[in-house]
Amino acid sequence: MVLLSAPFDSAAAAPPRPPRRPFAQTGGAAALVVALGAASEMLGAAPAGLGRALATGAAHGGLIGLGWLLATSGAPGWSGPVIRLGVAMTLASVAARLVPWGALAFALMPLLLLLEVRRRPALRALGLVGCRPRHSLAGLAAGGFLGGHLLITASLTFGHRAHTSSLAAYALALAYDVGANVLSAEWLFRGAVFSWCWRRSSFWPAALVSTALALLRYLADPALPPAAEARAGAVFYLGLVGLVGCALRAWSGSLLPGYLGGLAFFAAYRTLAP
Repeated sequence: MVLLSAPFDSAAAAPPRPPRRPFAQTGGAAALVVALGAASEMLGAAPAGLGRALATGAAHGGLIGLGWLLATSGAPGWSGPVIRLGVAMTLASVAARLVPWGALAFALMPLLLLLEVRRRPALRALGLVGCRPRHSLAGLAAGGFLGGHLLITASLTFGHRAHTSSLAAYALALAYDVGANVLSAEWLFRGAVFSWCWRRSSFWPAALVSTALALLRYLADPALPPAAEARAGAVFYLGLVGLVGCALRAWSGSLLPGYLGGLAFFAAYRTLAP
């Protein structure tokens, strides 16, 4: 418990604030591609679903790019990794729409991110390191418990049941979580944002800021059902997933337990059907 109230690194000064221009350029480019994809989808200017795939890939690529900038303080040379990761994420999203089993391309994204990070050893301070088996098991157990609790609550309260239309569709949805949904959330919110805030404060303010921003990301996602109960459930369960992820990050020194916990939670969530 002492760790949860301790500074991120009492022996190291916080890095300088990053310049604004890289953030504006990265966010602007991602927003432009998202807007183009959404517009083409609404106007029918592209095959059905392609515009949405383009927008989804650009959105997650933008989140990873913003995380990179925050983690590196916008240091020179940022554009190469940000562009490569953003383009790879967008291509994976488009492949998921155009090619059968193309969503498996998402599974390459964690490997690509790790390859980029290898050239920047300082980024290991964000938690891009291994962890002990007990940390990984704790992450899986926490995510599995929250996912199981969600299934029970949804079944008893709203009549939802655990069901998948097909094993193939379920596998493709999980591939999206592995390489886009959970990956971008852990990298940006539990990695870059949490670490940036923890360096300047203590655990709880950093965890609350990180979790609040992650909730805003999910509430703005058009894939989230618009029903009030769905949004209330998202705030409750994803808020817990975020706080648990921050605690696992603080306890283990690694993002891996929180990442595994997020995957376990969404593995349960993907089985929900009205």
